[in-house]
Amino acid sequence: MKILPQAFGLMFALAAFAATNEPPSQTVSDPQPILHDLQRKMSSVNSVYLEFTQERVLKLFSAPLKSEGVMLIERPDKIRWETTAPYQTILLGDKNSVAQFEFNDGRWEKLKLGFPQLLQHVMQQMSAMNQGRLDALTNDFFASVATNGETVVTMIPKDENMRGMMSSLEVHMQPDFSATREIVLNEPDGDLTRIIFQNEKRGVKFQAGTFDQAKPLAIAAVQTAVKNAP
Repeated sequence: MKILPQAFGLMFALAAFAATNEPPSQTVSDPQPILHDLQRKMSSVNSVYLEFTQERVLKLFSAPLKSEGVMLIERPDKIRWETTAPYQTILLGDKNSVAQFEFNDGRWEKLKLGFPQLLQHVMQQMSAMNQGRLDALTNDFFASVATNGETVVTMIPKDENMRGMMSSLEVHMQPDFSATREIVLNEPDGDLTRIIFQNEKRGVKFQAGTFDQAKPLAIAAVQTAVKNAP
């Protein structure tokens, strides 16, 4: 069962590659003006298409565990997180429900979710963060901001139980918020997960069935439509 890794993957799924030779960012004393600017600029984004590489860095392994996939978001509340390699899964959600599929023996199988409320909450947080909504950043997290060659929003969960699984979440973005760079989920034991996004496209018109929780449109068809869009 890959539900938990996907759920926490959704919490830090806004990423692109961050350059390693940039000077360290400096924490600002008052993050509110930057967070408000983030909200203002992201509020006009109606949809997002992203391709990702996820790296799971564990102390027990010498090399990170990698997976690949796509993330799709459409306002006001639709989200699709699909892993395409090394295994295939689809996680879909909106404000009312969530659904998960796994590809086994040549066909897609819809799973019975044991804790859909957790997944639904995570997916709502992810969608809200992508829209730059301040309430998603401050209701459940203590937020700080650092700036220099990039803008880094660091979020620490307010809930003690959540902090037992995630010590902090770092969102790295271009200074003008035109693209996300890197997001890192830090765990209390020192393990971490990083997601790297490529081919970010905003303002995408998704095909019918893209977010269908009964029979989602194949990702190849989604990608063809995105590629051929004007």
